Amino acid sequence: MIMNSQLESRKTSITSIASGKGGVGKTFITANLAACLVKGGKRVLVVDCDLGLANMDILLGITPTLTLQDIVFGNQDVRDVIIASKAGFDLVPASSGVKEMGQLLYEKIQLIKTTLSTIIPDYDEVLLDTGAGISEVVLQFSIFAPKNVIVLNREPTSLTDAYAVIKVMHQRFGTDSFGIIVNSVKDEKEADRLFSHIDTVSKEFLGLPLYYLGHVVNNEAVPRSIMKQKVLAQDEPNSIVGKNCYNIAKAITTWK
Repeated sequence: MIMNSQLESRKTSITSIASGKGGVGKTFITANLAACLVKGGKRVLVVDCDLGLANMDILLGITPTLTLQDIVFGNQDVRDVIIASKAGFDLVPASSGVKEMGQLLYEKIQLIKTTLSTIIPDYDEVLLDTGAGISEVVLQFSIFAPKNVIVLNREPTSLTDAYAVIKVMHQRFGTDSFGIIVNSVKDEKEADRLFSHIDTVSKEFLGLPLYYLGHVVNNEAVPRSIMKQKVLAQDEPNSIVGKNCYNIAKAITTWK
C-alpha cells in the first residue's frame, strides 16, 4: 500500500472532500471544483468514494457500464472503469444501492487504494468525493488524501457533524490540517460567521485551527444546473456560484 508520505512526494495533489451529514452539496462542489481545476490547465480525476450511495455519475448525466464494484469483486482493470466527463475531468464511478459496497472490509478498501495508486501519477489533481459521516469507509478514504476538505452549510446539525468528523480524524489518525468550504449561504458575511464558529470550537477543544477555503452562495443556478445534469462552473462560469467555485479551486491549489 502506498502511504501518504509517498503520495506527498509526488506532484499529484490528492484531496478528500467530506461532510459530517448528507445533503450539504458535497458532490456538487466536488464536480464544480474539478471543472474549475480543468479550466486552470490541470489534469483532474474524480473518484466517487461514496460507495453505497454514489451519485456523481447522475450529477454529470453519465451512465457507467463499470464501477468500483467491478474492481473490488470482478478484478476489473481500473483504467477500464474511468469515464471522461463533458466537463473535462475523468471519473471513477461507484455503484449505488449495493449494500456490500457500503460495508466493505478493511482489506477491500485497501485494494481500492492500491488500485487507485497506479493511476494517480497520470493526474495533477485527484478529488475523492467521500460519503458523509464517520463510517470506516469514509475515514479510510479521507486519510488516503494529504488534503482534507470538509463541506458544511448553515444548518446546526451540519456544523456539529462537521466538527465530529474533524475530531475523530484528528484524535484517531493525527490529521491536523482541514480546509473548510461553507455552502449554500446568503453571503460572505454569513459564511465568515459559520466558519468562525467551527474554527473557534476546534481551536478551543482540539487546539486545531482550521483553514478557510471559501464559500458558495445559495442561488437558483444551483438546482437549475443539477436538473440539467451540467456542471455549473462550466455551463455558467460567470454566475456568482461559478465565480465562488473558481475562487475555492484557486485556494485549494495554493493550500499547503
